[in-house]
Amino acid sequence: MSSKQSACIGSAVGLACLLLASCQGVADDALGDGPVGEGLVAVSEHAPAGAKTWSRPTWHVGDTFTMVRGEHMRGTFAVQAIQDGAYVVDMGNGRLVHRDQDLGNLGEWRAETGEAQRVMSPVDVRYHWPLWVGKRWQCEFVDRVRNGQPVTMSASYEVEGLDRVEVIAGAFDALRIRRTLRLVGAGAKFLTRTQMIWFAPDPGIEVRQLLGDTMVELASYEPAK
Repeated sequence: MSSKQSACIGSAVGLACLLLASCQGVADDALGDGPVGEGLVAVSEHAPAGAKTWSRPTWHVGDTFTMVRGEHMRGTFAVQAIQDGAYVVDMGNGRLVHRDQDLGNLGEWRAETGEAQRVMSPVDVRYHWPLWVGKRWQCEFVDRVRNGQPVTMSASYEVEGLDRVEVIAGAFDALRIRRTLRLVGAGAKFLTRTQMIWFAPDPGIEVRQLLGDTMVELASYEPAK
């Protein structure tokens, strides 16, 4: 698989939104200084009586999964380390993505140099635990990309249902989550973008994502030994 193919899959998978300094802190990089968003601004605090809830999963160093897009694009990603409470995910193409313990997006770093390429300030709260069908939450963050203008984004999430999803890796019970990303202010190429995420509480990863006409699915998963 070429680095270009891996980058395309990584972006679609959403794991590619990460970052966190690996051995270095974000404050040591130029992207570490700048505007920040309001963070979590709204959330459903309590599940309805009798509702089934799902708690935050735990990833382990060595967890490996492969995602595919179409017949020819495939990327294998692995949890490389846990640093400062964040999961460091090796994207296999020279990039390290970081997610916090709640699996929120923190940003992206260049593996070889430790240089920040993208920073979410604060974290894009991709999941707010525990989850239940009907839960909603919203966060606001500034997306800062190297050599680009910072953009303030609002991300709204809703758990719409629990589906039985069949992908290459097998069949999973997965929470169907709608993510609506909106631009706050001017200067972006889009105003609203909707992404569907199917998150399987067991094994605790995203097994399918749909953004526009782009579908990415889990082809294999190997837990750490």
